Amino acid sequence: MRIALLLIGLLVSHMAASSEELLWQPEAAIVPTEVTEAEQGYQQHPNSLNHGADLIHHYLNWVRRSDSHEYLQKAKQLRSKLAEQPSANRNLNWLLASADLLQYQHQFTKASEYLERILELRPFHLQASLMQARIALAQGNTEAAKSRCTSLFGQHSLSVVSTCLLEVEGRANQQLAAYTQLSDLQKRQPQNSEVDTIERWRLQILAEQALLLERYAEARSWLNQLPEDKTIVEEKLLLDSYLLETSGSLPDSLIADCASQLTDALAVRVALVQQRLHGGGCWVDYIKQRMHLRVLRNDRLHSADIAFYFTYLLEHPDRAVKWANINYSVAKEPFDKRLLIDAQQLQKEANQ
Repeated sequence: MRIALLLIGLLVSHMAASSEELLWQPEAAIVPTEVTEAEQGYQQHPNSLNHGADLIHHYLNWVRRSDSHEYLQKAKQLRSKLAEQPSANRNLNWLLASADLLQYQHQFTKASEYLERILELRPFHLQASLMQARIALAQGNTEAAKSRCTSLFGQHSLSVVSTCLLEVEGRANQQLAAYTQLSDLQKRQPQNSEVDTIERWRLQILAEQALLLERYAEARSWLNQLPEDKTIVEEKLLLDSYLLETSGSLPDSLIADCASQLTDALAVRVALVQQRLHGGGCWVDYIKQRMHLRVLRNDRLHSADIAFYFTYLLEHPDRAVKWANINYSVAKEPFDKRLLIDAQQLQKEANQ
């Protein structure tokens, strides 16, 4: 479970009654049993770094599926509460949970400090090494990512190291070769009844690489092999596999009805389809309010959603470029770069 959290990204007051606060913090679904069980385990051992780390992992796993503001705040508050314990700087589970929380918030420098500490205590630690490589890729540093992957040779399985390296190579102008090799690697793996954490990581990389190569049906094929409880990142890849096609629409089965609850990253994409097909709709109205609030709060953690809204849905050139630049300043993934290029093109056309 923990590796999946790494591979793949405050208690909230319920006193507020304003419509803006209620809009700002919707809880999308019933919290999973594993989260409540982890909370109960921590309550029985409130000073345990291991139990605290386990709870943060479960909170983040839920946040990655729900975008829950409340549970992200809970994770941050728990980390602050236990961080001052004398043994915190020696506890691998705690250091890893802290790094994961920080990198989720795009605090990459601070997260890297925790990961370096882990590697001082245990060189070649798999999760820490893979997270370091992932952070390097998010910052556009393919050489650092490659170096971290290469350091794992002889220490961990060849399939894991190869997956790490092929993700990097796919970012270093070797997209087709990397995709072909990674696809072959996946097909050689034993067929299990359940997708394990390493396979899930590999399938997500394959889906992203397929999208970049404009092989949209193949991207969907990889994503369809994932469990039903997809993360927001995986759901976004699925929607984008349709939006990037010539038709730019979605199957009816993926257009949520107005009574559904969607995270902003998904709602803005469904709204785009409504805008294209009907000139408006419930999701267009909903995401307009959501983005207005996020802009008012200068919400940089969701800068990609804001930039997407201003670039493709509202088509506001100056705001599109502003938020696409904010997003790219902290996350330099391929789709972040594409978003920036599209925003700049929108601005260029507006100035002609």
